[in-house]
Amino acid sequence: MAGVLIRMKLRLIRNSMTGGKAVWMVTGAILGLMFAAATVALAFVRLDTPGLVSDLLAVTFLIWTLGWMVGPLWGGSAVLRNDHFALLPLPRRGLALGLLAAAFVGITTVVTALAFLGLVVHGIRSGLGPALVSVPAAAAQLVFVVLLSRVTHALFGAVAGSRFGAFVTGLLFAAMLVLTQSGWMLVVAVVASRVTETGFSGFVSTAIRSVPSGWGVAAVDAADSGDWWQSLGALAGLVALCVLLLAVWSRTLGQARYGRSVVRGSARRAAPARGALSGATGAVVRKELRTWLRDPQRVTMAVTPLAWALGTALLPLTFDTGLLLPWAGPALPVMVVATAYNLYSQDGTSLWLTLTTGSQRADVRGRQWACLLLFGPLTVAVTVVCTAASGYSWTWPWVAALVPALLGGGIGLMSYASVTALVPGPDAHKRPDSPLDRADTTGPSNALFFVALLPAVPAAGVVTLGTVLDNSLVGWLGAPVGVATGVLLALRLGRVAADRLTAHGPELLLLMRTGRPATPGTAGAATRVKPQLTRRQEVVTLLSWVFGSLALFPQGLVPLIFLLADVDVKVWFLALYTPDPWSWAVALVMIAVGVTLFIRAVRLSTGRAGGKPAAPQENGGEATDPSHSRHPECEST
Repeated sequence: MAGVLIRMKLRLIRNSMTGGKAVWMVTGAILGLMFAAATVALAFVRLDTPGLVSDLLAVTFLIWTLGWMVGPLWGGSAVLRNDHFALLPLPRRGLALGLLAAAFVGITTVVTALAFLGLVVHGIRSGLGPALVSVPAAAAQLVFVVLLSRVTHALFGAVAGSRFGAFVTGLLFAAMLVLTQSGWMLVVAVVASRVTETGFSGFVSTAIRSVPSGWGVAAVDAADSGDWWQSLGALAGLVALCVLLLAVWSRTLGQARYGRSVVRGSARRAAPARGALSGATGAVVRKELRTWLRDPQRVTMAVTPLAWALGTALLPLTFDTGLLLPWAGPALPVMVVATAYNLYSQDGTSLWLTLTTGSQRADVRGRQWACLLLFGPLTVAVTVVCTAASGYSWTWPWVAALVPALLGGGIGLMSYASVTALVPGPDAHKRPDSPLDRADTTGPSNALFFVALLPAVPAAGVVTLGTVLDNSLVGWLGAPVGVATGVLLALRLGRVAADRLTAHGPELLLLMRTGRPATPGTAGAATRVKPQLTRRQEVVTLLSWVFGSLALFPQGLVPLIFLLADVDVKVWFLALYTPDPWSWAVALVMIAVGVTLFIRAVRLSTGRAGGKPAAPQENGGEATDPSHSRHPECEST
């Protein structure tokens, strides 16, 4: 059975490595190999503090273990899913062993195995006895993380449809975003704490070795000190834990798909006949507020921006600076636009109710009011609390100007993008267990994140003028400018979105029902056909997003903020290593390079830089589930 499953997985991976997905897989493999090489290189480092290398290895293996735990959440469904074998007469134990063998065939497992060679290197450097212990310890550690990933995926799939599971999903997704975008701050914290000179405290050292991810290091160090009973005990503990995880995982195999959680509403009440929530728009507001609080996918999208903004702002506290705290409030509505703009796609084909009742304008306005009622107070609260806690009084005019502009402009931009950049996904009753296995909005979300910053330009210009003139009154005039900008953008973009939904609603419904845009040349074809990029253009687009982010944020905006606040932290910021007159120029050049790369990526993604339109698909007019495009199993067939 193991051989059949391994060949099946290899065939599925080979057939799914097409287009942009292949580029992402290769890029992920390259980044993984870089991290694995860094882990092995850490084992070769010689430090004066006794036991510090072992502690750093234990922390590194803990990070790898956490990555395997959240990997299924980040990457969606596995290639060989358990529910594919639910109706087959296969013994659970044999199926578990076969799937376990197939799990070792993959890029992530190979990269992790290379990383765990750092434990073998550490054992070889310690002596013959530790070297002999390190080999089975590294192997058991690899089996442990693979099994832990499978059990975590099974358990998470059972609760992902509930609101609690959606809340946890939002927290984990935000944590991954914070670590990938601002993980360099942890390096700054490590350098500032001088842990490489003093080492970890006894409590921290014991804690990181007590968790299963540190048992391999504990076994090697115990063998080095001659405590063979402790070494064998750590190895036996890893083996026993692997057996336990295998037993738990085998119990989840061969079962039918878990039932979906039913979110029950409150008692039926009559709709208000008067007041702000009466009428067609009020009905949409009430419906949207309940959806934001009850739909697991909406809960995830509401939690993610809040957790991301707070996590990004609180991370610099690890090296004793609250420089980013005041900007948590302005950052919140920007991330809301990036994560929650695809609202009509989440509702799926229920759009036909709006189209047949002629309530397009009320629907758009109702969604805007619901977003304002939900995220408005939240943004204001985060802004006031974080700005007051930071102690930077000079930021009050800035946040007072930026928050209303970004909030109102973001609400208008969400309405506009939800009908002009809609990405089809599965209907609510067809959603898979993985909460992130939905419409792939990576490209539009990246672009909208930076577009959502533009509404703040007029208000920021007024505050900047007041700062240059050293006139506080002029600086505070940015607040009414920000309010006016936000209101005007929300009203104008909402009206444009309603008009477009009225004119091209049937085409959007066709796109969500079949996953295909209206054929070019037909009457009323509203949706742009996705350009067909060459392999070179796909690579250039991906590299433009990656290096554009690196140039704009960590090498451009962050050094510029550090220069303004006179923060003496260099780490890997190129601008801070140059002499004073040139550091500002280097930061500005990096910002220009980042913006240029982003423009290049957007032009390639939208077909404005030479991409050829994709030929329309012909399937005889049959409706297909747009969610199938996310599964490599379906692509292979």
